[in-house]
Amino acid sequence: MKINFLFLHLLLFLCILSCNGQEKSVTLIPAKEDKIKPSLTDNFNKTSNLYFDSEKKLSFSSTLIKELGKFTVYYIPRSKEEIIDYQNFEKNHDIIPLRDEENSLNYFSDADQKKIDKILREKIKSEKGFQIIGTFIPKNFINIENDNEYNISFPYSQKYYQKENGKWKYLFEKKITNAEEEISNNSKNALLSFTIAQKETSDPNVKYSVNGNWQVDCKKGAGSLSIDGNEASLTVLYNQIYIDMKELKRYDFEKGIAYTLKEVPEDIGNIGRGLNWKEYVNNEPIAYLKIIDENTMFFYWYGFYNKTTKQREFKETNFQQESKTKEIILKRCSP
Repeated sequence: MKINFLFLHLLLFLCILSCNGQEKSVTLIPAKEDKIKPSLTDNFNKTSNLYFDSEKKLSFSSTLIKELGKFTVYYIPRSKEEIIDYQNFEKNHDIIPLRDEENSLNYFSDADQKKIDKILREKIKSEKGFQIIGTFIPKNFINIENDNEYNISFPYSQKYYQKENGKWKYLFEKKITNAEEEISNNSKNALLSFTIAQKETSDPNVKYSVNGNWQVDCKKGAGSLSIDGNEASLTVLYNQIYIDMKELKRYDFEKGIAYTLKEVPEDIGNIGRGLNWKEYVNNEPIAYLKIIDENTMFFYWYGFYNKTTKQREFKETNFQQESKTKEIILKRCSP
């Protein structure tokens, strides 16, 4: 009896010990929840209404997130179909632009803005037709007055991103010190040049020739661009400044070519004599062209790059004066 009683006590003790061990093992391994940290670029998808910039011929959206900063997304037309439509966007879609003379800006009525938003949302469903650029300004540079008003103080830093294949890619960060730099670094030309610099340029399977004489108007145009092989001559300002350029890089993904100043020009008038030509001879692009079709191209003039001041100078050419639209389109007038 004593042996049986002792055996029962021992069995009971082992059962209690086993149960306590199981309880402790459960409490020592707490359940964990897998959390995915959101990326800063996710906020580009939170931008609201889409707007059309009638001067730059691009669309954009922008939003301010108080805890983070300002997010802006630019949609620059890339396909031939979208480029042509954006050139006459208002006319093509029966939209009437209004003018703010005090601030020299175009704007649209509320009804037309709703219409624009609807049209643009349909367009950007196919992202392949656009170059998509995002910019971000951190909150510490932004003074928020209320839900509808805020201002950004100079100097400030702006980060640039590019969206490709559904993913955002960081490009670089740039310091903006004044209003002129703000306009310049958010211009269509600048946004395009930033993304072009990140691209793989060479594709031996893509062939295209730009040789010939190109003008805005083949009959009445004063400005002209003559291309022969890797070199080009440009009338920057008729009867004043004529320059020679050399090919800097080809961007075969969009049939584009960047040019830089070849040498200090000899044929300059009074205006040209006052420019810092020695500072302009460097490896920075001053012009970029993009083929639309065999006899039509886009021409982008960046201006001469001063390697000492690191600023663009003389940002106007005859082509801007002759073109009826903000975007310069050149025609091949002779082979």
